[in-house]
Amino acid sequence: MSLPRDFLDEIDIELAAARRSVTRDCTRTAALEELRRLVRAATHELGRPITVFDFIRSAATHRDRERRLMLVRELRSEVPSAFRKEVK
Repeated sequence: MSLPRDFLDEIDIELAAARRSVTRDCTRTAALEELRRLVRAATHELGRPITVFDFIRSAATHRDRERRLMLVRELRSEVPSAFRKEVK
């Protein structure tokens, strides 16, 4: 990262960093909301409190299992990534 040429450059650099942070936060929030919805559904389906292993194993397809793994990793990651490759 280079030094800002002037005060406007300094503001632009900080603004870009803030925008990246907001994007990461929004992406993480969306992933956590999806994870919560899926876990509530799995808990209801199994009729008991579940573990992360129950949650992943209860997926109907390989694609769903991969998506669930990605969501769990997002939950447990220390540095959330807005640009992580998504399972489609």
